[in-house]
Amino acid sequence: MQTMNRLRGALVTSALAAWPMTGWAQVPGGAPSDATQSGAVTTVAVIATLVGVLVVLGAFIKFLDLKRKREGEAVVVQARISDAILRDARLFSLPITPTARVPLWKGTPVTVEVAGQVPSDDLRQVVLRLVEREASQLAADVRVESRIGVVPSMVRQSA
Repeated sequence: MQTMNRLRGALVTSALAAWPMTGWAQVPGGAPSDATQSGAVTTVAVIATLVGVLVVLGAFIKFLDLKRKREGEAVVVQARISDAILRDARLFSLPITPTARVPLWKGTPVTVEVAGQVPSDDLRQVVLRLVEREASQLAADVRVESRIGVVPSMVRQSA
């Protein structure tokens, strides 16, 4: 927030520095001179450019803020799923890693990718059901992508 305030202050300062500080001379007897007209056109062009830059900058800042909020939501989903996996005694020692991605636009599903290895297909199904249950409690529309491999030799290694 401080960076945004500093940026706004810098933009206002630069806009004021670019503002022409010459007085408006009055020409006796009538019509404005060509110099006055070109100065007015230049002033309008500078103001229009500054307004355009401010609009683009504002849109960019809103985009970054939305991205930050969505990344925060993904961290929450990922943490809840990781905690659920760690609470289950059957899955506690298995190398299973959930990764959540929340898209920028609302209405598109949250994607949870589950990667790792399990010793049996039954445990693979347990992991997927657990992930789907936890994710559906957090968001209405969730897509689970399984990257879980079944490695039967894991049973012998852990024994």
